[in-house]
Amino acid sequence: MAASPNASNEAWAMIEQEKRRDRFIRRVSVTAWTVTFLILLVFTAMIGSSVLHMAKAARVGAVSWSSVVGAAMPLIIVLGLLSLLVATLSTIGIFLRLRTASLTEIQLRLGALEDMLSARPDTKNA
Repeated sequence: MAASPNASNEAWAMIEQEKRRDRFIRRVSVTAWTVTFLILLVFTAMIGSSVLHMAKAARVGAVSWSSVVGAAMPLIIVLGLLSLLVATLSTIGIFLRLRTASLTEIQLRLGALEDMLSARPDTKNA
């Protein structure tokens, strides 16, 4: 069964539309991660300034060192949550890549089978 040229063109158009959508999602993702890390840098600078002042006060004995750790806790919590998020997303990405690789292998095998069948002489007409 041969596919009509119109159906083939529609299929290629759908594939191109999906590729454009994938590129858009990738750009949005890169932009979101860039903004996330820029905000993290600003947050780190703000918390770092507070921790630095607390450390200076702790060195002269004005406050305890546990106060310095307490001032650093918001940054530690944010970094922990961000690393958890990255670990989760990268694990999901690994599973999706494995699935994509499996689908690609299936496509290659089907293509090879199709080539093999089309290369065989037609036995019905013989």
